[in-house]
Amino acid sequence: MVYSWELEKVKDWTTNKIKNSIWAYVSCGQPIPGCVSVEALRMELERRGEEPTGYHNT
Repeated sequence: MVYSWELEKVKDWTTNKIKNSIWAYVSCGQPIPGCVSVEALRMELERRGEEPTGYHNT
């Protein structure tokens, strides 16, 4: 479940920041800044017309 506050928080992030955050969470277990979910980041990437993955095909 993605909350509207998460989408509001990540709408101004760069695509690279979103992908790096996904990679850091999935590969390294690091928390995502602002406590947003990976699902929210992927949803924002889809909204931008990007593949909803981070680097290294995560």
